[in-house]
Amino acid sequence: MPADEFLQTLAVDTHVSYTDGAYVNVHNVADDMAWLGIHHVRDYPPGSSIPFSSYVYLAQRGVKFNFLMGADFEKHIGQVAQLNTEVPGSVAAIEGPNELNNFPVAYQGLTGAAAGLAVQRDLYARVHGMPELKAVPVYDATGFDPKSVETRAASADFANQHVYPQNGEQPLWNANGDKWMLAAIHLGQRFQLPLVITEFGYFSLPQAGWYMLGVDEDTQAKGILNGYMDAASAGVKRLYVYELLDQKPDPAHKNDEMHYGLFRNDNSPKPVAYAIRNLTSILNANITRRASAAASNTLAYTLSDMPQSANSLLLQKKDGRFVLVLWNETLIWDRATGKPLTSPPARVDLDFGETAKRVELYDPLASAEPRKIHRDVRQLTVEVPDHVILLEVTPANAPGT
Repeated sequence: MPADEFLQTLAVDTHVSYTDGAYVNVHNVADDMAWLGIHHVRDYPPGSSIPFSSYVYLAQRGVKFNFLMGADFEKHIGQVAQLNTEVPGSVAAIEGPNELNNFPVAYQGLTGAAAGLAVQRDLYARVHGMPELKAVPVYDATGFDPKSVETRAASADFANQHVYPQNGEQPLWNANGDKWMLAAIHLGQRFQLPLVITEFGYFSLPQAGWYMLGVDEDTQAKGILNGYMDAASAGVKRLYVYELLDQKPDPAHKNDEMHYGLFRNDNSPKPVAYAIRNLTSILNANITRRASAAASNTLAYTLSDMPQSANSLLLQKKDGRFVLVLWNETLIWDRATGKPLTSPPARVDLDFGETAKRVELYDPLASAEPRKIHRDVRQLTVEVPDHVILLEVTPANAPGT
């Protein structure tokens, strides 16, 4: 996958329309997004709570919106179209009703899932019938039972799921058998549509027990980076992490909802925010190549002794260098004690088939700088931890710089 394409899969939920918490400062929102190196957000459409100019400001700063709509979509669709006209390309998607099982809607005499599906169908027709929005994809509603629905034709361009790993577990693979993201991927495949995941996350309030989500901040960072990689490697078009900011102070540490942020309520970055910034910085960093240089678009390599819980994803940067991403989804949280778990890294043998000019090892949880640099190597033994690491590979046949 091109590294630029991967970076476009990274997204985050925001609540710009909330006026009684951290999101009231839209300058912080824009600065935080730029600092992270992420452009895509999911939020409610412009309404009466904050000035329309705030959305314009964010769009001009490079923010691209997926707007979440409900049964009252006709009240908001005009301003969404206006925003996309004033800042072309700022509306990346429009999404139907949120979690119908938790937030039921009423529409044209219908209630429950039937109402939500009717809203989705009419929203799809409305969006694709507007010249200002006709090229904007429509994400499906969430929270309806897909087993009772035959098709999403004329209702959605993308299937849509929410994924919240329970008990502090890894997103995709766990030794105890739970496979949170995989279940969403299978449901998305039912309708033969590309898939987005519009909510995914862990809140950073450590908890013990069963069917809890809370972990410490370091474990939150591991889970979210692994989730971004799991989604991209499974073909998920975009994954929105819930959410950018801790909405309000919670000094008593009793409100789970106030701890999902990548940034704390005072706008200070959590470890997950630093990790995302490191990741995007590593993948965006380019070297200057001679104009005549032609980069190969393939990298032959073999991974040996990869455990079942380990994963890999190959990216290529614009300058032709490759980035091999490795991560091992061993258990990271002890739900009996409410404490983090650390497993020994997996020792994986890597063979490039021919000598690589340079291999740099990065750990985005630690830094945007390489931790090790190898020159003129064909084989390496790599210790793959319970979180994402990156090997940036300059092949032997790469043109000079």
